[in-house]
Amino acid sequence: MENKSVKAIQFLGPGRVRLVENERAEPGIGELGIELIASSLCNRSELTSFRGGAEHGYGSSYPMMTGEPGHEAVGKIVSIGEDVHGFKIGDIVVMSGHGGPPAHQSYLTRKAEAVATIIPGDRNIAAASTLEMFACAYHCLLPAMHQNAFENSRVAIIGLGAIGFCALQVLRLLPARQICAVDICQKKLDLAVKSGADEVKLLAPSIDGGDAVNSSAEDIRDCDVAVECSGTASGMLLASALNARHIVNASYCPSAFNVNQGLWFRANTTIYNPGIMTNKDLRAVANLYNRGLVNPEALVSIEINPSSEEYLAAILEIQRNNVLKAIIKWK
Repeated sequence: MENKSVKAIQFLGPGRVRLVENERAEPGIGELGIELIASSLCNRSELTSFRGGAEHGYGSSYPMMTGEPGHEAVGKIVSIGEDVHGFKIGDIVVMSGHGGPPAHQSYLTRKAEAVATIIPGDRNIAAASTLEMFACAYHCLLPAMHQNAFENSRVAIIGLGAIGFCALQVLRLLPARQICAVDICQKKLDLAVKSGADEVKLLAPSIDGGDAVNSSAEDIRDCDVAVECSGTASGMLLASALNARHIVNASYCPSAFNVNQGLWFRANTTIYNPGIMTNKDLRAVANLYNRGLVNPEALVSIEINPSSEEYLAAILEIQRNNVLKAIIKWK
């Protein structure tokens, strides 16, 4: 393989980014060498890295590793290490943060077990970099699926960020009776209708608790399942106030908040906190993509070139709530 340099994003500090060049590494045993077509920005990870001040993980110390915080990508296999089977040069694969270095770079290595082959056909290959987010949504919904929680159920999706729209597409494949999408942004609700929501509810921009949450819950009656995707205290409180039989936390709130546990007790609520997606989840959504059952292109708001200026500009648009998913096109 020709020894080319690798371009990568690197955070030097809060709000400070550079594009660096590193040497290309050969794949080791059980690994693949992959030239990236695109990597997708994770809104929460990018904002945490941009703002700094985190207690741990992204945004807690600088300079960050080259390629961080990228963990959603699609690329083409250009080299294959020893003891790898089932892949060939030229295969298009999607990946998460598992099995190799961070993904905001033009080339990387990955454990073969941590990628999934896709067949894009005439679809926008770069948009498939968002399939990691679909895998997160699928992973969060899976435990409730196993309990038949969605069968003939009215489901409320609270928060229409990227994870909310991924959850909506996955839920459309399940035997739910009705899906109600809830957000504070009318444009997102309009897109939710186009994406298959049966009903939408526009909420006030701020729900601090108490009567405001209870009033919003009254507007979203008779939900069997609440899928919390906002990652905010107000979203968590609303999910609890719906008195649903099941609450699926597809996101998480990093700050503490008070909740009336009696609501869960009286409704006999089961709460699912599924944690981090797996390689198996990624393969499952790649299969859905190959069958044309999920559409990542619907999530992509902007495509950018690999430059520090365009990258920072995209993060600012995320901060202004103008972007569902932004992707860096490396090829």
